[in-house]
Amino acid sequence: MRAHTYLTLLVAASFACQPADTSASANAAIDAANAQWPRLTSTGHADSIAEFYAADAVIMPPNMATMNTMDPKPILTLHADAVHGTGAMAMERGRWHWAYPAGAKLPPGSPASDSGKYNVHWMQQNGKWLMVDDIWNSDSPLPMAPPPPAPARR
Repeated sequence: MRAHTYLTLLVAASFACQPADTSASANAAIDAANAQWPRLTSTGHADSIAEFYAADAVIMPPNMATMNTMDPKPILTLHADAVHGTGAMAMERGRWHWAYPAGAKLPPGSPASDSGKYNVHWMQQNGKWLMVDDIWNSDSPLPMAPPPPAPARR
């Protein structure tokens, strides 16, 4: 009987120690941040976008080592498909789309628009949800490499 009592106390204590489900809080903060991206990216407010990231955030854009400022600025929209949070951590999975404004002079080789998916790891720091890991991938295939040059004739 004594083992049963200890087991009951152990199970009760383990449930009491579980971090709170913060999915709803994280989802509201993430939706609010995502709603601001189209305006901030299209007007070039990189300093405002930086406020969404933690000081030690890791940004992993596709096909480049670091993220560069683009000019002209594309308009970026984000849609969170799922947010799951526990304690001070949340994970967001979603879709993104960006497009240059009509008539914009595009950088050489740049498509007029692109879409894809993303994952963001959020942490609550000093009461604010911040991105600490951000990775996104395009749904567009990579461009084909040009064929190798033909061998020289002798």
